[in-house]
Amino acid sequence: MISVVLTLVLSQPSPPPPPPPLPPKQTASALPPPPPPPPLTPPPLPPPGPIGAPPPPARQGGQAPVPLPSNVKVRCPSDCSVRVAGGVGRRLNTQLWEFSDVQPGKTRFDIEGTFTIPIASGYLDIPASSEVEVLVSKNRLVLGTATPRAAPSIGANGVASTAPGIIRMTCQKPCTVNIDGARRSGENQTGQLTITNVAPGTHNVGVKFFGGSAQGTVEVPPDTEVFIFAQETTVRVTNTKPLH
Repeated sequence: MISVVLTLVLSQPSPPPPPPPLPPKQTASALPPPPPPPPLTPPPLPPPGPIGAPPPPARQGGQAPVPLPSNVKVRCPSDCSVRVAGGVGRRLNTQLWEFSDVQPGKTRFDIEGTFTIPIASGYLDIPASSEVEVLVSKNRLVLGTATPRAAPSIGANGVASTAPGIIRMTCQKPCTVNIDGARRSGENQTGQLTITNVAPGTHNVGVKFFGGSAQGTVEVPPDTEVFIFAQETTVRVTNTKPLH
């Protein structure tokens, strides 16, 4: 009986081995954040041009050109001192002042007489790129003649022309004319003179009449005809015109 029980116990199958342990679950590592985008910076501005540099050229696309400054002369009935937009100009004589590169638009004028006594002050609308005359009359400012300034003549190679100009002088009556102290003669001596081969630039013009004289400064652009009218007290430009 005992042997039968042992046989039955030995004949029973052995239990299957336990399954292998599962590998531990691996957690996904956190991805690094993307780098921040580079900061947006505006393009650098061009360096400022030197003081006194010429104005930029006219804009393209059919737009209007940049307005250019004007040359202003202020004439007083007696001795005076003049300020334009707070600045001091060049005194041509005791009654005449000249201011170059006056910006167009509303401009302040202040005129004082002897012992800094105020004579006149106020605003005048100065046109662009012109030869402007301002008169002081009866303690008032009067905008006189304003003639367009001739644009610089540019050659085919893009370089500014240095060709001489012509002065056409009309005197109120027969006169003799000198340019920069040298006597110049023209076609006739009956009050209308044509002076050729005048170098570009600013020139002192003197006119002598029988019993009087006048003088002034005139800007002659390259390759340009400058028309001047002279009286016994004044010399002024009335028009300019390119020769070519």
